[in-house]
Parts: sequence; structure tokens; C-alpha cells
Amino acid sequence: MDRDAKWPGGPTYWLEGRRLCVSIPFTWNLHDVKTRIFQRSSHWDNVLIGGPAVRLVPEFFSELSMPWIRIGQGHPDALAHVNPKATRTMEGCVRNCGFCAVKRIEPVFRELSTWKNLPIVIDNNLLACSKDHFDKVIDGLKEIGWADFNQGLDSRLLTDYHAQRIAEIQEPMCRLALDSLDYSGDWERALGCLLRAGVPLANIRSYALVGFDSDPKEAWCRCNFIESYGIKVLPMWFHELDALKANQVTEKQKDLGWSERERNRIMQWFYKHRDFDKPRRR
Repeated sequence: MDRDAKWPGGPTYWLEGRRLCVSIPFTWNLHDVKTRIFQRSSHWDNVLIGGPAVRLVPEFFSELSMPWIRIGQGHPDALAHVNPKATRTMEGCVRNCGFCAVKRIEPVFRELSTWKNLPIVIDNNLLACSKDHFDKVIDGLKEIGWADFNQGLDSRLLTDYHAQRIAEIQEPMCRLALDSLDYSGDWERALGCLLRAGVPLANIRSYALVGFDSDPKEAWCRCNFIESYGIKVLPMWFHELDALKANQVTEKQKDLGWSERERNRIMQWFYKHRDFDKPRRR
């Protein structure tokens, strides 16, 4: 299977007859979508708008009294248009993290009874699901031969059993997350589970939320901690859930010691450098 399908990084547009459909992932995309649809087009007569951003800021479009604009959620083929290799097997999450939008978008945790067997899994928290559900997901991914657990695996829930089953997939891409040094022990334990099961070090990544409730010094310490194990760090800049501008340093973040220079410095360093000659932990 071709593995080149990429996330669009912004709104996805597609036509269904004379209707323009738009899926908006980020709240800072809302203004651009509004500008585009207000320009109208000879290719479509009306617009259906949905996606996570619309659920987070529902008043952005609902206040418009335009009969040709409709807000809708749950379009059955939206994900296929956004990324044709992606699937989801559950909704919601058992966690209630202050930085996460899942509880607002999908307040109910549930396992789906059916899903498309595709390699990019975007579940909010697959490991919170039952053993039976988890096994069905892994069995399907084994048939494909590769998988990318794109939204991340909860280090606090990952067990040797989970790791052993994931390792049965020929080429799994596992993504952990370390959003606070308070969870460094869980992160190390989860990493150990994956490595003992036979998941290659090169197939493990780790997200690191920065700019939420800690200063630049803590963020650098956490990212360097991850990298000391030979793991590629993926820093994720925290945005307020209703942010209408991308990568903005808010007053709260300034009070924590962040500036635009500090934000750029940590993001550019860990996304652009690959200094793997330094000693790594084992």
C-alpha cells in the first residue's frame, strides 16, 4: 500500500454535486474558510461546513444568516477526503486533560462496532478500549502490514501485552507523548515495553506539548530527556481551544516566560536537527 498520503494541514474542500463541503480541523482556519465561501463560485450553490474547529467555536458560522450555508457534523466520508489512509475505531477519551479538545468535541467514550481497516489510526485513546476491541484493531492492521498510531498511545495505559501485539504488525509507527515531567516514569516504562516487544527504536516517536503550563526551561528539559533515549521529539505548541490565530504567544504564555523567539527556537531545533551522534540512554 502506498504510504505517501499526508495530512492537509488545513481545511479540506470537496464537491458533492453542486454542494461545497468543508472540513475544518483548526480554529485558526475559520477566518480563511469564511473569506473563501463568501467569495462564492460558479461551481457550487451551497456549502456544508463541519469539522473539529466548528464544534469548538460553533458561533463562528451559526451567527451568519445565509441560507446557502449549513453547519453539519458526522459526514460519513469526511475523513476519507481528509486522509484516505486514516481510520478511527473509537470516540471520546477516558482522560480530561486541560489542554485537549476531545471532551468538548466528543464527550462520550465509546468503541465503534465497525470501522474501515486502514493503516493510519487516529483514535483518541485506543489503549483505553477493551482487550477484545484492541485485538480486533491489531488483527486488521496485521493484514495491511503497517500502521501509524497517529494520535499517540497513552503511556499510562500501555502494557507488555499491548506492546507485544503491536510488534506483531510488520512495520508499526508508535507515537508516545510526554506532556509533563510528572509522567516521565510512565513514559520510560511504556518505551521499555515497546522495545522489549521488538518494536524498533526508529519506529517510535514522542510528542511533547510545550507552552501549556510550564516555562521554556522545563520544555527544553523534557524534549532533551526524550531525545536522550534516541527518540525523535515532536514538540506541539499549545493553542487555546478557541484560538483564531496560529502559533500566537498568549499573555498567559508570556507570563510563563515564553516569547516568539523562544517558541521558534524550540520548535525549529527539534524539527530541523538530527544530532544522533551524541550518547543515548539504553
